[in-house]
Amino acid sequence: MTASASGKTSRSELYIIARLDVDDSAVDVYSKVFDAPGSVRHTGEWSWSLPVRPGTAADLERLDHLLADAGYRRCSSWRKRITASGAVRYFADATASSHARIRTR
Repeated sequence: MTASASGKTSRSELYIIARLDVDDSAVDVYSKVFDAPGSVRHTGEWSWSLPVRPGTAADLERLDHLLADAGYRRCSSWRKRITASGAVRYFADATASSHARIRTR
């Protein structure tokens, strides 16, 4: 969590990975774990997934709405990548308000 000017915790820095697979569309939310204060290098820890209801068509805009409904906001453009297995995934940075439904394993 980061602190606002008033000293109150206001948001979490996250990154998200979206998948638009048939009958398995979801956004996986990862918390950012920084190696050192002020470091730009970071790793992620999986927090939870926001699945799209089975049988519902999904696109990146729908996933943005899903994120917003859960208290998250995407704060960078979607970046398309193809995994080693050939799966298409979309990556972005996100924030979560203090009232977001943040879960851990």
